[in-house]
Formats: sequence, structure tokens, C-alpha cells
Amino acid sequence: MTENQEEKISDRFKKVRLYFRKGQKDFALGANIKQSQVSEIENNKRNITSSIYLALEDAYGINRKWLESGNGEMILSPNHENARDLGEVGHLIEPGETPFIDLGEGKYIMVVPLVNEYAYAGYLSGYKDPEYLDELPKHTIIVDKHHKGSYRAFEVVGDSMDNNTNESIMDRSIATGREIQQHLWTSKFHTHRFKDYVIVHKTQGIIIKRIINHDVETGVITCHSLNPNKQLYADFDIHLDDVKQMFNIVVVTQKR
Repeated sequence: MTENQEEKISDRFKKVRLYFRKGQKDFALGANIKQSQVSEIENNKRNITSSIYLALEDAYGINRKWLESGNGEMILSPNHENARDLGEVGHLIEPGETPFIDLGEGKYIMVVPLVNEYAYAGYLSGYKDPEYLDELPKHTIIVDKHHKGSYRAFEVVGDSMDNNTNESIMDRSIATGREIQQHLWTSKFHTHRFKDYVIVHKTQGIIIKRIINHDVETGVITCHSLNPNKQLYADFDIHLDDVKQMFNIVVVTQKR
């Protein structure tokens, strides 16, 4: 069986959308189709009809033959108004929540859902909803390996983690984190390797702090702000029973 035969039409359909760097809603609007159709096609619950093929060709210059079989070029005309230079991206090596685009020469673009300040409130109720996550803006970083796991990027709000050193996580920077699955919370966090974390708290929302202690027996973590003003940013404890998600921060993209 060939690689093209193994790859599903739903995978190629999603590859098209990611190529244009659009969420399901914007991609559907651009082709004048319904967002529900995009979602169902990507989840292999709906076939692509002739009218949808035509809409994709008209809106984005997508090659029907490529969508059906994987043969030929993805884009019929590189001069289409929505098209980007194919040389800008390689091929999608893993569809899903955290896709990776192979650039060649050991480099990959990692495509991560971005929870910006405006999404903070809605994230608490939508963090497990695939459609909600898909509609979040996307943050991309270039990495030198294909990382496993679930990743999110969070816009930093406030200066609690700013101490004017190279450790700072400044206001409006983007912190990308790898999720720590809940069954691992009973083991001590590797705070010597990953010092800073994104904590999704049930009532306090999204918290970005350094963890300076993890009491495994009680399930309590001690959170620390880098900002030296301890009148404003004193250390405090959180019980993990009150936490929805934990991410260890692996990359910080600072504001300019």
C-alpha cells in the first residue's frame, strides 16, 4: 500500500486548511460552505460532495484529483489569490491537535493552538472541545525534532513573571507548554528541568508561575512569581484538586 493510499481524504482536507493557516470557521467562510461541513469532513463523518470540491477549487485553487487520491499538486495554480508559495512549507507529517510540518534538513514547523488574552475566559469551559480548540488562533514555532504530546501556547498577561533578566516571561509574550497528564500529577514535577508552568485553575483561570515546591503527599504546589515585588506577588499554594490542566513551559516567544 502506498503512502497516498494510507492517507485519508479527511487528512488531506485538513492539510489544505492548515496550509492556508485558517481555523475551520474562516476556512469555511472563504469557500462559502458551512463550518459543520468542514468539521465533519475532517472527522471522516462526511464525504466531500461535488459542490464542495468546486467551492474549494474556486476559493483556494485546490486540485480535486489531489484531494481524492493524493496524486498531483495540491494547488492547481500557484498564482491563485489565496495561495502561498509551496516552498514556504513542507508536508504535514501528523494531522491532529498539534500538527508538524516537515521543512526538511531536520527542521519542523510546530502548529499550536494559541490561547490569547481574549480566549482566557472561554478556555475554562472549552479546553476539552476539539472544535473550540480548532477555532483558536494558531502559534507556530520552528523545532528540530518531532515532539510527542499535547501542546498549547498562552499569551502572557501582566508582569508577575518579569524580573528584568533573561528568565523573564514578559507581558504579551507567548509561552508554549507541553501538557502534563493528570495521572502523572501524583509523581513529583521535574521542577529542576522545567521551572515554569501554565496552570489552568478551576476558579482563578490561567496562571503562569514558577513552581518552587511540589508536596506529593498533600497534592499541593507552591507558586512563585519572578517579579521581586513580593507585596504584590507573594508566593502562594494551590491544591491540584482545584486544577484542570498543567503545562510545563518549553518555549517562550518574547515580545519585541
